[in-house]
Amino acid sequence: MKKLLFLILALSISCTEKKEVKHGDFLDFVTAEMSFERDQTTGFIGFSGTVLHQGKESIVSEWNGIFQFFDPETGRKIDQFEIPSGGPMALKGGYHIGKAFDGPQFIATNNTGNTNFYENDTLVKGIQLDMAGYEPKGFLNFPDSRNALQKLSENEFEITFDPFNIMSFQTETDGLDLEFGSWIGKFDSEGKWICRTDFKAPYDATFANSTMAGRLVRMVENENSWAMFPYSDSLYQIKDCKIIKRIKLESHTPIQYFPEKFIINGRSRYWERPENGALNTHLIHDPKNRLYVRFTILEQIKTQPEIKDPRQRMYLNKNKYLLLIYDQNWNLLAELTTTFDLGTRFENLIVSNGYLLINKPEQKSEDEYEFYKIDMSQFRN
Repeated sequence: MKKLLFLILALSISCTEKKEVKHGDFLDFVTAEMSFERDQTTGFIGFSGTVLHQGKESIVSEWNGIFQFFDPETGRKIDQFEIPSGGPMALKGGYHIGKAFDGPQFIATNNTGNTNFYENDTLVKGIQLDMAGYEPKGFLNFPDSRNALQKLSENEFEITFDPFNIMSFQTETDGLDLEFGSWIGKFDSEGKWICRTDFKAPYDATFANSTMAGRLVRMVENENSWAMFPYSDSLYQIKDCKIIKRIKLESHTPIQYFPEKFIINGRSRYWERPENGALNTHLIHDPKNRLYVRFTILEQIKTQPEIKDPRQRMYLNKNKYLLLIYDQNWNLLAELTTTFDLGTRFENLIVSNGYLLINKPEQKSEDEYEFYKIDMSQFRN
């Protein structure tokens, strides 16, 4: 009997023992490199993830309605699809955002509710979402094409909204309504709203004029829907538009959230991020290793702060990033940092076949797009 009790106690201790969290520079864990083909007609490549295309996994990018598919082993471009800008297959009212799913299936929509479903090169159907009936008092836009559209099943989809009104400064009102709750709406393939969320952002009044505050970070995996506010450590699991779980994600590095400041300088009006203010930007699932990835801007050091134009400032900031890796129960396994120096820019972070890919800060050639690869299996329990 004593031996049995000892065995049970030993098993209990081993099951509850936490694995040591790995720390270090991102580059210390790089296991390989690869590059993607970039032809002369391609400018920016915005990777949104992986989909099944022509029977195998492909890495897909989207920019201005043009979807490109790349072989994850060779980096070669294998296919392309463009949402038509005119003609019978075009999206009524103009293209705004779109996303590719397994098949491939493409969904394109705009803020008037016009939504098209494409399969391969064929327009399958067009539907009209009732935007006026969705949130009649709110100003609705989309966070970005990577986040806004999510597919739960063959007949159910989620769309995420950003209610920040960029023109609010003209009326001297808050850009973000802190009472807003309809962040995510669920609809079917016939254009019917199934439900919408009703939860408030975890912000106080100091965030009411931050242009980034409403850009929810989203992820759907195995029909599990997750949402995270850019200025919060809380992770929400959503089901049928209800919060069924809320987790405060662990980090060893202190993460501080400060809103942007709205600056009026004569005729100029602009928003400025504080240098020490963090911002969550990515949630990614690695199905092969059963891991989750969270990516956060930790610090932004401004050089030549007198230059205010965002386009001119694109390569004038030094950014420090925090990469956090969690197990399937959202326990912290690794916390890595990386810095993109002056003259460089972070653009893409994706997972493919158990590898985490991040673009190199510096690109040597205009004909290829170079990435670091990290074998995620080194972080598993």
